[in-house]
Amino acid sequence: MQFYADNGHLSVDGVSTPAEILEMRAIIQKLFTDRIGEQEGAYGELIAGAEQPEEANSPQILSVVNYAPRLHQTRCFQNALAFAKQLLGNDARFFLDLSIMKAARVGEATPWHQDAAFRDPRFEYNELAIWVPLQDVTAESGCLRFVSGSHKNALLEHHSMNDDSSSQALECVGSFDQFRRGDVPALDGGLFDPSSWHAALLRSESVDQPRYAYIMVFATVETSCGIENISVAGPRETPSQARKRQWMRRGGMVITAWRRVRRGDLSNWQSVVYWVKRSVRTVMKGA
Repeated sequence: MQFYADNGHLSVDGVSTPAEILEMRAIIQKLFTDRIGEQEGAYGELIAGAEQPEEANSPQILSVVNYAPRLHQTRCFQNALAFAKQLLGNDARFFLDLSIMKAARVGEATPWHQDAAFRDPRFEYNELAIWVPLQDVTAESGCLRFVSGSHKNALLEHHSMNDDSSSQALECVGSFDQFRRGDVPALDGGLFDPSSWHAALLRSESVDQPRYAYIMVFATVETSCGIENISVAGPRETPSQARKRQWMRRGGMVITAWRRVRRGDLSNWQSVVYWVKRSVRTVMKGA
């Protein structure tokens, strides 16, 4: 797909059927209503830091498949995996998933960022993310937006949103504004490179329905850099990361390993080594 190689993103439709999207939305909506995984550090506000709003504003759930295995039995997941194999090669496999909900009228904007800034600087990644809206979206309701060709530039420095180190969101800083004029919306869903600059801009107060999105990330085997690169995000620990670290120390590491083995995520020794190193880092640092 030459367009993807040139631009770092590709809008797609037909990833799933309307009926299946409704089913996925119902599943994910209930997970948010139940605040599933909160004690494990999976559920938490994306933008807000330590001061959590009384009503959910822009929460996210990490590792959604842990709580809804049905999502990986869908046509949506199988089509997404097929896209990943076409773009990354036959070794592409599921890496992670998450869901983000933007509340009606008050849902926060997701700032311009690169997903690569969230990754462990001790490893190199070859990834593809697939963003699937679970309802019709427009520019006013918070569709994803991309800056074409931005994946060819270096990874920018990122800060925590509003310089609040307890916020889960990261935003690009530095000489970024000059490139924003080329941003294009993905209204039906999109594939994108983790180094592409993207955002979901501020929702209009006239939008009276929440916006749900399901994101899947696929990757080939991570490779060690040999040395730890300097993190572009700087040191931080969010409330969700702190809860996850505590949960992992209380036996969550065993539960996480069992979940991954059951799904087949640890199918080769490289994946096992990566998971062990990441788990140890989580237990020690929460990140």
